[in-house]
Amino acid sequence: MVFLRDIVVAASPILRRALWRLISFAVCFLATPTWSNGDLFFEALEVPGHPEYVVFGNVKDAHRGYVSNAAVTVSVQKPRLAYTSDTDILGRFRSLDIGRAIRGLGYEVDPAIIEVSVTYPRYHEVSRIYRGRYRQNKGAVEWNLVLDKNSK
Repeated sequence: MVFLRDIVVAASPILRRALWRLISFAVCFLATPTWSNGDLFFEALEVPGHPEYVVFGNVKDAHRGYVSNAAVTVSVQKPRLAYTSDTDILGRFRSLDIGRAIRGLGYEVDPAIIEVSVTYPRYHEVSRIYRGRYRQNKGAVEWNLVLDKNSK
């Protein structure tokens, strides 16, 4: 079996440079786009800059380490809705625009009936830190969640 490395090593310096340029171009051309501002993380079904009611925040363990792939559920009692989003490698999450869904069904957003919870294997929730305004029913609301390991 002939490897690309063997071909490049056996080639002349000019051909070697051309092959590396071709490989570099192919890698750059086929790579998916990335944004340094986290644009894909904050992709949600909302009018840009005008969220109705969005919950975001982070999940950490009791030792302040990030918890990735935790399932954060935002549930509404009336109308009965629940949205789950997973945390990224830095423990961050963001829900879809829940307020738009609630208002689309003909209800008003009442923060008293919206609950945020997190599930992660072998961990339990220790605390929830709400960082929004009191009774805020419009905009983006921050919830930070802290987990701790279950005792055996």
